Amino acid sequence: MSASFSNSASLAQNAGSALTPKQKRLILVGISLASFMTPFGMSMLNLSLPEIGADFHVSAHTLGWVSTAYLFSSVLFLVPMARLSDLVGRKKIFSLGMIVAICTACLGPFSPSFWFLIFLRICDGFAMACVFATSLPILSSIYPPAERGSAFGINIALVYLGSSMGPVIGGIMTANVGWRSLFFLLIPLALTSIIMVSKTLKTNSIESAGEPFDKTGTLLYVISIFFLLFGLSNLPEAWAFILLAIGLITFPIFILYSKRQAYPIVQVRLFFTNKRFARSNFAAFLNYAGTYAIIFFLSLYLQRVLLFTSDIAGFILLAQPALQAFFSPFVGRLSDKIDSRYLSTFGLILAAIGLLGLSALTAETSLSYLIVCQFSVGIGLAFFAAPNTSSIMNCVGKKDYSTASASLSIMRQSGMVLSMAIAMCAVSVFLGSTEMIQAETIPFFLNSMKMTFCIGAVCCLSGAALSYFRGADKNENLTDSS
Repeated sequence: MSASFSNSASLAQNAGSALTPKQKRLILVGISLASFMTPFGMSMLNLSLPEIGADFHVSAHTLGWVSTAYLFSSVLFLVPMARLSDLVGRKKIFSLGMIVAICTACLGPFSPSFWFLIFLRICDGFAMACVFATSLPILSSIYPPAERGSAFGINIALVYLGSSMGPVIGGIMTANVGWRSLFFLLIPLALTSIIMVSKTLKTNSIESAGEPFDKTGTLLYVISIFFLLFGLSNLPEAWAFILLAIGLITFPIFILYSKRQAYPIVQVRLFFTNKRFARSNFAAFLNYAGTYAIIFFLSLYLQRVLLFTSDIAGFILLAQPALQAFFSPFVGRLSDKIDSRYLSTFGLILAAIGLLGLSALTAETSLSYLIVCQFSVGIGLAFFAAPNTSSIMNCVGKKDYSTASASLSIMRQSGMVLSMAIAMCAVSVFLGSTEMIQAETIPFFLNSMKMTFCIGAVCCLSGAALSYFRGADKNENLTDSS
């Protein structure tokens, strides 16, 4: 195994040796801007859903497709675009994604109907799949293992910064100019990103030139993932269990088929032969499954239970992503010097402590207690994200960078879906729906929130165990402390 790590390191060194430190920074900033756009645009648009619903005269349930269409599209296209990036070049696929993002941002303000807007969200999902599938591989190819933690930390900090700024800027823009104006903010970001990356990254390395594209495997992947995600996101409806069952049947078929192919759509062998890769990915899945529903519940808790206005609630909720953005670059640099499993394990334990603290919220809880719990979760997630990403990208060879990046993105998105499925099941069991939160039903809402946060804490502790037992880092300049 150590030989493969050395080979991976030398390949990365060769890819980045032709670039000056300034050029590497420009590529990092360009890719980070693309990563910033995703949560920034999503959180801005989510805050404007009431205005979109009023404009197009659609129900609250139908409005859910604004987020769902994007989420499903990005996950369904992730693996195919990752494979295509190996066949035609990562720079080309990244640029394609940014071009599509620019087009959708230009058309968004002029959406004539709700379903045209949903079509644009599907296109956005495709665009971001191109970005997710290529961003980490490009960074991994220009930065050696001993420097990747710092690069990933900065990249992840921009993601959290987008989550922090989106609600604030979106609220101001929607209130003063209207929701259609939000799309115009994304155009300069996308243009800057594609210019910085395309002009600075001169090479378009093709890792799998001449290999075939697995169409059957792609079809099996799309079918299985669609039924799994659509089933999960609609629980606890009876028909959703049927869809989930279909997904659970077809997904193993996809795995078995891919294992037998010489050139599969995704290298599933990594999950069976690489312990660090598999456990780090599953830890990421458990992290998002445990923590993504926090904002959903706290938004309702602050507005329906503590009776804060939406703008005040938005500022209170900034605490968690702001801390993640602040600490991520520092933790990224730290992961270049300390075995990343200790950092990521500590992070998930800290997040679990914060979740357990949040599970004790009542109608009389002080705001300072809530913020302290958010601090615990925010700092914990910052300690987990960059080190875990470094561990995944450092334990594979250059040829598998795209697979590693796509698998991490799929774990993230699938974990988010599962987190919301757990939340909606808890609400359904204890309350019925979030529309029923009244003074007399607040105890039932608090019980649903408590159950979800306790399950989330278990997910994070399980992820911490996987992080610790994945094994020690074997990268250059890291001390093997096992």
